[in-house]
Amino acid sequence: MNKLAIAIIALPLACLGGGYATGMVLAPPASESHAAADSMTDAGHRAAEDTQDVEEEVSIGHVLAEDRTIIRLGQMTIPVEKANSVSYIVADFALKLENLEFAERYKRVDDATRLRDSLLMAMNLAAEGAVLRGVAIDSDALSSLIRDFLSKDYEGVEDVLFVSLFKQDIARL
Repeated sequence: MNKLAIAIIALPLACLGGGYATGMVLAPPASESHAAADSMTDAGHRAAEDTQDVEEEVSIGHVLAEDRTIIRLGQMTIPVEKANSVSYIVADFALKLENLEFAERYKRVDDATRLRDSLLMAMNLAAEGAVLRGVAIDSDALSSLIRDFLSKDYEGVEDVLFVSLFKQDIARL
């Protein structure tokens, strides 16, 4: 290869590595990030609803870290088509299982993959109904709907938890 081709390949890689390393060095520790977020005033920086959502995510995060009968299934994006818009629902799922035996079973790759497929089918069914079509998502109703769907094929599913759940509406042109 000639020097120009090497430079074309090497320069972006060097910039990428340098940017990543700089970000790792300059990023504040997690404890400072949480302290800074907690000390922000409510004057236009975030609404009361956002504060409540953050507190719920933090408390779910603590539960996920401590409870070994909870398994995380990851994030999914589900489109909900409406007459004048498309809503994209982004959810990060976790399951609360009845005991540690079920948790260990569903953590295996093959079972986890089947469980994620069933979870996606349940979300697509929910997208066809009223649960995901409203202005706001009723997370309790959605959780119950998915739990009932999963309980048919997977024993031991006690609850469906949302690590995060949000919706973005995009208008159709």
